[in-house]
Amino acid sequence: MKIPIPYNHSPLELIRTRTSVRRFNGEILAGEPRRELEHCCEALKLGPFGGACRFRLVDKRSQDSGHGERVGAYGTIWGARTYLAGAAKESDHALEDFGYLFELLLLKATDLDVSSCWLGGIFSRGRFARAIGLQEGEILPAVSPIGVPTRYRSIYDRVVRWGAGSKHRKPWAELYFDARTGTPLSPDRAGPFATPLEMVRLAPSASNRQPWRCLTDGETIHFYLQRFPGYRSINATDLQRIDMGIAMSHFDLAVEIAEIEGQWRVVDPPSIQRPDAWQKAEYLVSWVRKPRGTAGRGTAGR
Repeated sequence: MKIPIPYNHSPLELIRTRTSVRRFNGEILAGEPRRELEHCCEALKLGPFGGACRFRLVDKRSQDSGHGERVGAYGTIWGARTYLAGAAKESDHALEDFGYLFELLLLKATDLDVSSCWLGGIFSRGRFARAIGLQEGEILPAVSPIGVPTRYRSIYDRVVRWGAGSKHRKPWAELYFDARTGTPLSPDRAGPFATPLEMVRLAPSASNRQPWRCLTDGETIHFYLQRFPGYRSINATDLQRIDMGIAMSHFDLAVEIAEIEGQWRVVDPPSIQRPDAWQKAEYLVSWVRKPRGTAGRGTAGR
């Protein structure tokens, strides 16, 4: 899928450097960063499965009381005056489409030196639903504070950041499998997909569970969802399906930079013996490489 918004810096570096921030300077986002983010919100309409989404910056007009605001499953947010919120039209893959597009926006915020934090669990859905004019047939899966962080980082923030760092991500051997050899995939055998799959590995996820699993034959990457107990639904939101959309966005950004042509498709995955730990993994979608000289990427479909 062609990424419809521009980045001033390499998206790969943005993926590597972006971190969640929970303490902000108490100011409403304004100026050029706000204008660029609003423009990007307008540009992002359809996810990789073709589902419609819309996004809006929402301002909190009253100052933070100083005691923090419990708006997310990942702890207290302090001093945030502007939030990014979005709605997705209900569909079979609305959450994946939303996660894909919302992550592109948060990476754009990073590109503009603006901080953010995924909030997909417990937050004031009613307030945000009113603020964006949530319509019948739409869902509001997640929000994020958007703004300039304070210099102070609490012990809680440092612990969460440490636990979600790249050193604490699952290794390749646990995430990726080579259908050609029937063995775990290593970076040196991934060829041109080594960087795209590494960007998937670095994607943020609910409680850093990293639910994505990928099976490849060298030309096609099949994406699976490996569920974890207790994370299927929080406030009717399947957080791990959002995570899969985030992973797909990282993959698309990386293959676009590498100029590898392909498209998302729902296919019949290969019937090979998967790792024992994958037996309950759910097939989601495949990224299929296109032969040279064919058209560009499209939305997922059969």
